[in-house]
This record gives sequence, C-alpha cells and structure tokens, in this order.
Amino acid sequence: MEDARVVVSDRSHDRSGSVRAVERALKLIDLLARSRGPFSITDLASAAELPASTVHRLVQSLMSLGYVTQHQASKRYGVGRGIADLNRAMLLKYEFSQYAQPYLERLVDETKESASLAALYGTSIIYLNHAESPLIMRVSTPVGTLAPLHCTASGKVFLADFSPELFEEVVSFSGLEPYTRSTIGVRAALVGHLEEVNRQGYALDDEEYEEGARCIAVGLRGSSGAVSAAISVSGPSVRLTDDRIPELARLVRSIADEFAYKMREP
Repeated sequence: MEDARVVVSDRSHDRSGSVRAVERALKLIDLLARSRGPFSITDLASAAELPASTVHRLVQSLMSLGYVTQHQASKRYGVGRGIADLNRAMLLKYEFSQYAQPYLERLVDETKESASLAALYGTSIIYLNHAESPLIMRVSTPVGTLAPLHCTASGKVFLADFSPELFEEVVSFSGLEPYTRSTIGVRAALVGHLEEVNRQGYALDDEEYEEGARCIAVGLRGSSGAVSAAISVSGPSVRLTDDRIPELARLVRSIADEFAYKMREP
C-alpha cells in the first residue's frame, strides 16, 4: 500500500506541475498578443512575474510551436503565426469587427473596390473583415491574413499613432523589409512619411506591399483614444489613380467617421 501511495503522490505532483506550466505559457502568450511592441526575456519575465530562466524555457518551447518569433537583430520576442491562426475563430469579438461589415459593403458599393478592417496584432496587422470588389481584377485580403506595418496603408495608420519610443522599438524588432521597389526602407524617410499621414488624415500604400496594388486607410479610435482599427479601400493602381486618391480618401474618412460615431453611441 505504501508503494501505491507513493505512485499516486508522484502522479499528482506531475499533473500539478504540468498545469502550472500550461498556465504560465498561456500567460506569456496573452502578454505577447496584447502588447504593442516586442519583449526582451527580462521585460517579459517582469511583466509575467516569473523567473527569467522559466520564461526563457517556455519561450523556446512556444517558438518551436510557432506561437512566438524572435527577431535576430534585437533578440526580442513577439507573437508568431500560430497565435494568429488560433485567433481566427475569435475575430468577431474585436470591438469594431462585430459591426464593420455593413460599412465595408457601403464602401464597395460606392467605390467598386475591395474594403477591409484591420487591427494591430503584435508587430503586424491582421485583417478582421473583408468585402470583395465585384470586379474581376481586384485586391483580396482574406480574414486572418497578417501583413507588415511599414508598407501597408492600415499598418501605417498604427505606426503614425505610436509614440516615438514605441515606433523605434517596433521598427527595430520587425525591420523595414523591401516588399517591392516602392517600399520605404529608410527609417528617416518613413518617419517623414508618417508625419504626412497624420497631417492628411489617411495613409496610402502606393504599390509598397504588392506591385500594381494601392490602398487607402483611415484609423478608428477605440475607447482608450488610441487607434484600435483601420478601415481601408484597395484596388489595382490602374484604377486607384492619382486623380482618384483624394476623392477615395474623403469617402473612406467619411464612412470611418460615421462608423466611429456609431460605435461611441450608448
């Protein structure tokens, strides 16, 4: 009987340790997913109130599963694609996403171009809602798609709202990868470009993420006052011409303002 009691005790201890490890891993995932910037192991350990050695071990396991990624230059950690995949089923729980579709469909009706709603997801954007253009040649961003901040219109809306310190941290983590010949790959040039975004009230992706595609985005501010979502219109550059950009920007801003006002109603 003594041997049986020892075995039961050992199994109980193992089970308790496993549960504790899962709880700690989920806590790290939650911190990374909610953060607007990447973490060092020290910062993550402090935020999670866990020993740095424990956090390092858990982060390595999460990296192997794709839930965490590390930028080699800064050695900081952010959310991986695995978290985005898990999040797809929960997209409609976002503040704006539940009510966005009718506004996106209005944009499609009035512009004949595709319309999307995106949110910040770690150091990327994630598309929450999408309404397709009825035209054969169109730009499509399926729900759940991740995209970079520095060369997408929606991403720039978030970058333009960041504090200088957060901007530097995010750019150091994610870099300025050149997706096309038009991608802004110099930090100083991007800073100047984002100042223009703030002045004009909208962001333009001018074939910076995909050759032949243009996108116009406007930010939506949540209850905290920060930009928490971006609404956009995308289409082939042959249709989104320079002459048409101001008109489309006014339309996107008008519908975005109407949407944001509706969301603030009690």
